Amino acid sequence: MKEIVNSKLCTGCTACQNICPKNAIEMVENEIGFLYPKIQKEKCISCGLCKKACPILSKKEKEFQGKCFVGYANEIEKNTSSGGIFPLLANSVLKENGIVVGAMLDEQMKLKHVAIEKREELEPLKGSKYLQSNLGSIFSYIKKEVPHKKILFVGTPCQVSGLKSFLNKEYENLICVDLICHGVVTPFLFKKYIQELEVSKKDKIVSFSFRDKSTGWDTYSVSAQFTKKKYTELQKKNKYMKLFLANLALRESCYNCQFKINSKSADITLGDFWQVKEFYPEMYQKEGVSAIVVHTKKGKDLFLKIKDQMNTKKCKLEEILYGNMCLSKSVTIPLQREEFLNDMKKMNIKKLAKKYVKTSIVKKVINKLKG
Repeated sequence: MKEIVNSKLCTGCTACQNICPKNAIEMVENEIGFLYPKIQKEKCISCGLCKKACPILSKKEKEFQGKCFVGYANEIEKNTSSGGIFPLLANSVLKENGIVVGAMLDEQMKLKHVAIEKREELEPLKGSKYLQSNLGSIFSYIKKEVPHKKILFVGTPCQVSGLKSFLNKEYENLICVDLICHGVVTPFLFKKYIQELEVSKKDKIVSFSFRDKSTGWDTYSVSAQFTKKKYTELQKKNKYMKLFLANLALRESCYNCQFKINSKSADITLGDFWQVKEFYPEMYQKEGVSAIVVHTKKGKDLFLKIKDQMNTKKCKLEEILYGNMCLSKSVTIPLQREEFLNDMKKMNIKKLAKKYVKTSIVKKVINKLKG
C-alpha cells in the first residue's frame, strides 16, 4: 500500500484524510485497532496535499521559550484531572460564544472528538482518557468555523500538530491546548476490558472514569458506573491501567514521538505536577495540582483571563520534567510487545496482566505499607 509517511511514525491524526480534495483517503483500523490512512488509488490525483498536511513531514524543531507554572483552580470541579485548569479555559471560551473541541466517551464507550457550545455540555470532556480518540472530520469542522468563532481545541501533542499542519495558517481565533502524553493505547484493549467488566458484573456501563479522585489525586482509582451500581478500583490494582503503564499496547509512533517539548504547536500544555510535595509543598492539594506551560501570546492572554480563578506559582521546566519525563523523552518499546499484541487477540485481561505485569515481592510489601 502507498504510504503518506512511514507507518511507524504515523500518529493517525487525520490531517491527510481531511485535506484530500477527492476524498481518496480513509482511516482504516489495523488488526490491533489503531487507525491508519488508506489511499484509494482510483480516486487519487497525486496532488501532494496529504504530504504537505502531514505533521511528521512538516515538523520543525524550535527553542523552548515557554513560561512554566504550578497551580490549581480555586474551586476544582468534579471529574477533572490534576488541578482543574481545563474547565476554566473552556468556560472562558464558551462565555465568549466560542466552541470547545475535546474528547469524550460515547454510549458505546468509544473515544471521539466532539465540538460543544454550551457549558452544560462540558462534563464529558473533562478528565483523562487513556486511549486514542477518533478525530473523524473534526479538523474540517474547525477550518469552517474558526474564521467566525473562537475555538479551544484540546488533544494530544500529535493531534494539535496535525490540526495546525492541516490548517497551514495561524488563526487568532484558534487556541490549542495539548496534554502531557505518556502515549495512546489501542482502543482494542479498552474495548476488551469494558466487555469483560460488563460480563463479570452482569450489567451495562453507562459512564467510565480513568481518573476517579474520590480516593485521592495521587492515589486515584478507575471507576465504572453501571445502571445499578458503581465499580471502583485503585489504579495500582487495576489491570487495564497496569497494562497501559507497562507500555505494551501503545501506538508504534509513541515509542518515537516527534512532538516533545521542543516541537510543540500548542499554545498551552497541561498535565499533573507529580513532584509538587518535593518542590512546592505549600501548593499541594489533595484534589490535584497542575503543571502548566504557556508557549505563546495567545496562550498567555487566555491564561491571564482565568488567573483570578487559580492559585498559581512560577516554576522551572526541569521541575515539571522531573515527574513527567515523557515531555522530553519517548517511552521505551518493550521487548515483549509483539508477543503481547498477539496474545491480546486471544487472552482475556486477567491472563494478559498475569503474564505481562508481574509485581515483585518488594513492590507488594511497599504497596501493602502504603495501604
